[in-house]
Amino acid sequence: MTDLGEMFLAFARLGLISFGGTNVAEIERALVLERGWIDAQTLANGFALGQLMPGPNMLAVTHYGYAAAGLGGALVATLGFYGPTALVSAGAALAWQRHSAHPWVIAFRNALLPFGGGVVLAGALVLGQTSVTSWGAAGLAALAFLLLWRTRVNSAVVVLGAAVLGALLGL
Repeated sequence: MTDLGEMFLAFARLGLISFGGTNVAEIERALVLERGWIDAQTLANGFALGQLMPGPNMLAVTHYGYAAAGLGGALVATLGFYGPTALVSAGAALAWQRHSAHPWVIAFRNALLPFGGGVVLAGALVLGQTSVTSWGAAGLAALAFLLLWRTRVNSAVVVLGAAVLGALLGL
């Protein structure tokens, strides 16, 4: 049985260090590799579900908590991931509003841009290693990437289309 207190603390840490909701590499390390609460496929499936659902894409943490410890785990994971972060974000928003014209605030914001890019790329690598397991899956992923990059097709349509095509092709 998973200790819900430990789960709350783990998800609180993940929520506090996630940048824009993207920290899949660290989530994989903490939940799959370190604690074994979920497997890599559950991680990838939860992330895909989070992309389709309205609202924050990291609602996948609810799925992860449920997979690890049922309804109590879902509640604890969601509260742990979003609760402390919401409090810190509210305080940061007030401070940002008060000090937004200071040069250090502008420099800090600019320093976060490459960090965010790195976190997104690490997440893509983790999901790619779990989901792209054949040449057909690689082709489908490349096609989805090109559609999202070069057109204005809704991402949910691309994800659903890729899921249907992948299922038809047996990927």
